[in-house]
Amino acid sequence: MVNPMELVAKHYARIILPWAVLLISLLGTGVAGYWIKLDIERDEYRKFTFYCDEAQLKIAARLDAHKQTLLGAAALFDSSEDVTRSEWRNYVRRLSSDEHFNGIQGLGFSAWIPAKTLSAHQAQLRAEGFPEYAVRPEGKRDAYTSIIYLEPFTGLNLRAFGFDMYSEPVRRAAMEQARDENRVSLSGKVTLVQEMTENVQAGTLMYVPVYQKNRPVDTVEQRRAALLGWVYSPFRMGDLLDKLVPDFDGKTQTHAHFRVYDGPTVQADKLLYSNTEQSYVETAKPSSIREITTDFNGTVWTLQFEQITGTQGSTDYSKTWIILSAGVFSSLLLFLLLRSYLNMRVNAAKMAEDLTARVRESEQRFRKLADSAPVLIWQSGTDKLCYYFNKVWLEFTGHTLEQEQGSGWAEYVHPDDHQYCLDVYETAFDRRASFSMEYRLRRYDGEYRWLFDTGVPCFADDKNFLGYIGSCVDITERKQIENKLARAHEELHQFTHIAAHHLQEPARRLMSFVQSLQAQIPTEQLSEEAIASLHFIQQGAGRQSALVRDIQLYLAADQPRSPTIKIAVSEVIANLLKQRASLMRETGAQVDYNGIPPVCIDRPRLKDIFNILLDNALSYRHPELAPHVRISGKLKAGRVIYRVADNGIGIPEEYRERVFGVFERLQVHEDQNSTGIGLAIVRRIVESCGGSVTLHETPGGGTTVLFDLPG
Repeated sequence: MVNPMELVAKHYARIILPWAVLLISLLGTGVAGYWIKLDIERDEYRKFTFYCDEAQLKIAARLDAHKQTLLGAAALFDSSEDVTRSEWRNYVRRLSSDEHFNGIQGLGFSAWIPAKTLSAHQAQLRAEGFPEYAVRPEGKRDAYTSIIYLEPFTGLNLRAFGFDMYSEPVRRAAMEQARDENRVSLSGKVTLVQEMTENVQAGTLMYVPVYQKNRPVDTVEQRRAALLGWVYSPFRMGDLLDKLVPDFDGKTQTHAHFRVYDGPTVQADKLLYSNTEQSYVETAKPSSIREITTDFNGTVWTLQFEQITGTQGSTDYSKTWIILSAGVFSSLLLFLLLRSYLNMRVNAAKMAEDLTARVRESEQRFRKLADSAPVLIWQSGTDKLCYYFNKVWLEFTGHTLEQEQGSGWAEYVHPDDHQYCLDVYETAFDRRASFSMEYRLRRYDGEYRWLFDTGVPCFADDKNFLGYIGSCVDITERKQIENKLARAHEELHQFTHIAAHHLQEPARRLMSFVQSLQAQIPTEQLSEEAIASLHFIQQGAGRQSALVRDIQLYLAADQPRSPTIKIAVSEVIANLLKQRASLMRETGAQVDYNGIPPVCIDRPRLKDIFNILLDNALSYRHPELAPHVRISGKLKAGRVIYRVADNGIGIPEEYRERVFGVFERLQVHEDQNSTGIGLAIVRRIVESCGGSVTLHETPGGGTTVLFDLPG
């Protein structure tokens, strides 16, 4: 008799279980979507931190460039007995500060005026053609300063003429620091006297002290006694940083609010610069906030970055929505299938009158179904031994059911796969877990064929373990295709190596032939046309050799050529510079590279990167300047951000992406053995290591290469 309570329990289980599975599946889909979202946001944060570090480096470089400008201006006073107003104007005009140094409001000189010489000073300036000149603000003080030179001496800068900066506390503190410490100083937040009522910006000033010639300046007292004045530059912070750091409205890649504060803390009254309107800042919601302090000769600025999400085009969550959509669809499909399956089981149970007959009938149906299926099917019991193989399996192996039963089937597994096959099966069996594996099984004709075997544990009433059922699919053709692809990849590398050797040989022979002709035939016996032809042959052979070499490097750039280990970058650069010792002596080149963090990469590809960048810096040098290359690196979040800056001819902005293409180069002269592949090799290596490469203009002229590698 059938227990009524048992029927009721099964009825409710049939209803509740599909909904429970649907709930769990949807929950799993939500968790998966959430983790994908987190992964996307982590990637966005990595880009955000790179943006922050790049901004900090640019600001430091810009301030350093302005510092060098002021030091050069101070040197003008050190080298002259009396710098006249016209000499100062010509010097500043030659600097072209408004063209090359964004943010400089002007370049000026403020004279130190003891109180007893104030009248004489004003009289002298009035005699020079400024009858209304007076030191401002008025009042009695122990000493005065006055801006007497300021170029360009037009427009708003005229308002600063005669202004006593020493009378204002913030400016005075910076001026005293520069005077007493004999170094460049930067003032706190001020409002420049040039500002009008519209578009008022926060400002700051940079000072360099100027002392009287041939006076000792070893102590503070000596410096104060020898003081002549200050060379200085006023900066409008908006003009200084707007073109240096893209603003939010310009749709920056990281969508960040960027603000600069005077001092080590974030205070509203210390705000120097913001790239967004205050009304927009108040409505936007930052997902990440990062603060970086930068110290310029004792003056600290706090750089605050806010990463903004939810803006148009900010973060691409399409992958998350795809995962969620696919998960919901799969969950609903699983729900319908499971409910259908449970209904089928209940209906089958209701129809059962004779349990033994139904089991036999079910077994017969299964075997007929298994025998008609186009896959190899097997079953095992609770003792791990197989007791059933379908017709397709037996036809595949050419054995009888009795020969395959137990562990007989395992005798025909390939010897190299035998232990692996048993380990996977027994491990899954002990855990009652599903498994899949690939192994080779001998076919009836003696050929070993690759099978993809999937096994699933079987239970009676979801409780009692009955054994396993599995199916195998012949994947030999797929494995053959995979092997062919692997061999093709290896053959491509071999072909590249062999082709490079054979293509290099004609070039070497041409070079040898030309050198032999030049050695055997005196130059005076050759016509100009013959000499030009020999030179053309030499040049062509050299370019062919370089082209073959770089193509070989480009094809191998995405694969390590030796073990990946921690490498001291300074050691690699030092060896490369030894190879260029004669060229560096000839050109007067200087390369700074101390304190660079190590990197985790194979040595040949790291050498290729710096070999190419050094060649570019020394080859595309400025015709009037000795090459100067600065190489630096900074470890951030497990990556090393490298900066290679030169003072060469530079790359126009419209070409900075094109030069990364194969065979793209900026032609300097016809003797240049450039193949146009070097930067493409660098990008291919860096991107294969999960990094990126960008080009920027070096302050003062030249090219800066920024890239990152695993630390």
